[in-house]
Amino acid sequence: MPLDYRRFNGPEDSVPYKRFTKDFLKSYDEVYRELIGKKGLRKDGRALDEARSMFATTDMVSQAKGSAYVELNNTKVVCSVFDPREIPHQNEFSQLGQIFCEVKFAPFSCPSQRRPPAPDAEDKSLSVALRQALEPTVCRHLFPNYQIDVFVYIIENDGACLAAAINAAGLALADAAVPMYDIITASAIAIIGDKMFVDPTEEEEQLAITSPVTENVNHGVITMSMLSELKQISDYIQVGSMDIECVINAMDVLEKECKKLIPNIQRVLVRNVVKNVKLQKKLQEEAKEREKALDAKLEEWKTILNIALLFNMTGLKFLEELHIEKQNAEGADALCFDPRTMLAIGATLRILNVSENKLSDIVWVKPLRRLEVLIATKNKLEEVQEVADNLCTLTNLVDINFTGNPITKKHRYKEIMIARCVNLRILDTVAIHNTSKTFLQSFDKAVRLRQMNERHKLEVSKKGANEFFELNMMKGPTLSAITIEDQPKPAPKLNVIDSTNAFMPRPFWRAKSTPPREIIAPPSEPPPRKEYDPNAPPVKGILKKPMPMKYI
Repeated sequence: MPLDYRRFNGPEDSVPYKRFTKDFLKSYDEVYRELIGKKGLRKDGRALDEARSMFATTDMVSQAKGSAYVELNNTKVVCSVFDPREIPHQNEFSQLGQIFCEVKFAPFSCPSQRRPPAPDAEDKSLSVALRQALEPTVCRHLFPNYQIDVFVYIIENDGACLAAAINAAGLALADAAVPMYDIITASAIAIIGDKMFVDPTEEEEQLAITSPVTENVNHGVITMSMLSELKQISDYIQVGSMDIECVINAMDVLEKECKKLIPNIQRVLVRNVVKNVKLQKKLQEEAKEREKALDAKLEEWKTILNIALLFNMTGLKFLEELHIEKQNAEGADALCFDPRTMLAIGATLRILNVSENKLSDIVWVKPLRRLEVLIATKNKLEEVQEVADNLCTLTNLVDINFTGNPITKKHRYKEIMIARCVNLRILDTVAIHNTSKTFLQSFDKAVRLRQMNERHKLEVSKKGANEFFELNMMKGPTLSAITIEDQPKPAPKLNVIDSTNAFMPRPFWRAKSTPPREIIAPPSEPPPRKEYDPNAPPVKGILKKPMPMKYI
């Protein structure tokens, strides 16, 4: 058994000192006579049919969805209710939600003995009884396959702890806004012979559970929970032996006691609602004050920003994010951008918001080479091709938002923007799939090449090649093709383009132009072969003697 080194631990087989006192050695009749005084009152001054006054409140545990605290004189109980969660280790689907209940005693809760930290049989039995009492109360069909966790911690136990736990659990469920059919209340009664002790203490409960000396005497404890408005009993627990007539009388008394608790529970719930409404109004007022302060600060920032735009922003060398929405909203002119300002902030600016500025073009965005996010909603952009041509040079641009512009209603708007902007990931707050982007970019490239070929219609000929070199190549020879016109018969001419000079890009490091090539015609006959001269000197690198046969 683990030891608590923060305290002085006694031996494990020790005997409580109360066993040697006179009160422990008293007989059953002596203890029974001490419970009721001469005036017919109990030790605490209550009558037999009088219950203890109840104190209850909510919002005791800040981490829980709903919580409650109930106090019946020396019986103190705290209950916490948490949000519904999926039933763990559940293979089959459950049409009705479940309620998980756990009742635990504090180590110092019981005056007779110290409670162990681990749950014992009494803790488990109380947990089952609490679950059975709460299941008919909660609308479990509203959260199928989910469970609600209810944790009850008994701080001090002086009798009727189960009834106090049920009352606290009902309050906590109402505080957590869990749908219920009715408010649940519970009460307990101890029966000793022909006397009934309403809301008994721990001493009265122990005496009622103990078997009397004489037989056929009613004794025991009854705990009953019910829904008073629906007039339904949710749970009934009896410990002891008693006849039917005694049980019926006890149930009548418990029903009246449960109805007496309803106004107190309703008063606590109404007080909690009023408190939350006042808190909500206070929070709303504080939120309005914060909004006013933020609006004033925003107007101040706008003024500073307008002054910065007015007097040029070339000094802002480390600006990364810029928001200039609704500038000149009342006027008819669009927002203008200074080219020097764009060049100054283009090296660092990453996020730009120019919404609602009546912009009709975005030519000014070209110097912003590090721009990643562009927000230009509710403007007057209309030309899709022009906007795509201006944005295609921004290689870092990944997010564009043009919602509210006429451009978004144009034909093939999204396809053109995705195809022209290479690294675009989000268009108008919608993510772009990689497969779609790759297909549209390849398709646009093929279409542009086809349009270029149809526009120019270059022929593979001398004239077409010369035109091509004049337009795209460095200044070079005007006659770059080899022409063969040797056929005596009228036949189509054969033009052959020299592959060493065709379609070569212009080298940017050459300052001088190369001299034109001469027209060279291929020889009509092969060159004559040289005759072998035995007296000629040997060629360097060749053996003078013939190679032996063994090396061949």
